[in-house]
Amino acid sequence: MSTDQPLCVAAIPTNGIQQLYPVPAFALQMEIIPATPAPEFREVTGWANSEPLSIKGLKGKVVLLDCWTYTCIFCLRTIPIMRLLQQKYGKHGLQVIQAHSAEYQFATDENNIRRGLKAFNVSEPVAFDTNNKVWEDYGNTYWPKHILIDHDGFIRYEHAGYGGIADFENQVVELLEEAGKNPSEEREKENPRDSIYDIYGIHFPGVAPEICVGYSRLRRFGNNQTLKPDAANFVADTGSHDVNLVYLRGRWVWQRESVQNASGGKDQISSVIMNYNSATRVHGIIGTSDGKPARIEVKIDGNYLKNEQLGKDTMLEGSTSYAIIEWPFMYNLLRTEKPEAHEIEIIPSSDNFVFYTFVFG
Repeated sequence: MSTDQPLCVAAIPTNGIQQLYPVPAFALQMEIIPATPAPEFREVTGWANSEPLSIKGLKGKVVLLDCWTYTCIFCLRTIPIMRLLQQKYGKHGLQVIQAHSAEYQFATDENNIRRGLKAFNVSEPVAFDTNNKVWEDYGNTYWPKHILIDHDGFIRYEHAGYGGIADFENQVVELLEEAGKNPSEEREKENPRDSIYDIYGIHFPGVAPEICVGYSRLRRFGNNQTLKPDAANFVADTGSHDVNLVYLRGRWVWQRESVQNASGGKDQISSVIMNYNSATRVHGIIGTSDGKPARIEVKIDGNYLKNEQLGKDTMLEGSTSYAIIEWPFMYNLLRTEKPEAHEIEIIPSSDNFVFYTFVFG
């Protein structure tokens, strides 16, 4: 499969390298597969927006299973699609179910999942697949994946990666008709408008790559030195940064999924830096180590952001652009009207700052 397609990060890395799997941005609708019985939902630890559901209990309905996680930008872009399909065809027997399967350890915490559902206004039934067993049973290696199950409980179609409503709607209607329903609604000509697209941006050819900085997925940083895993490292920065590499400055603990700021370095000003080639939106998956808020400053090309460059989660205090990190989430730090190339720098003010991933749109 061509690697110029958007990429999702695999759950299980190989040899400590960031393992990426290409997924189609807009596949030619859902892929038909040989009909096989849909596995029951296994080891689900909780449900949101519904009583516990089962494949057996859903027999008679057409089920669209959305395997996703709240920190995957490709998953977020399909939320409005799933919502519209449920609203449009729920009365005909469609049931969208979202199985939330964790990409990061913090996403196994049900409180974080519920907070993510509220942030994105998810009202469909959500299974807390905190052990990723549903994700595994349905043959997943990436986020998101959509599986279409007919009224007899057989998997009929699947779709890897995010897509537009045209990639799903015809197949949903086909299986509803097989179930004896007669949906007469006109097909959608365009995707629903939603604030998710405005906040997080749309994938486009040449957009900067998503980069996870934990040692389970990244072999090395752009800095000309080797970091020791799970230890405090003083990282020197020459100020010269190649494109689409992550650089550190100051003292950091390199962890399996992230880097955490550590005090006591020779350079008291720690930062995470990336010189990205093209984006209209810059996000950081960021959290804290102790559940307490952390403050960060955000700079672009060495300067604080201007008002028109502020992301949803950044603010100005005088001329200083900053954000408050309250929980592990994908924070929208920067926006521009057109794709642009810049160097973004994130400067933490406390040791509880934990950085996971740069994401672009």
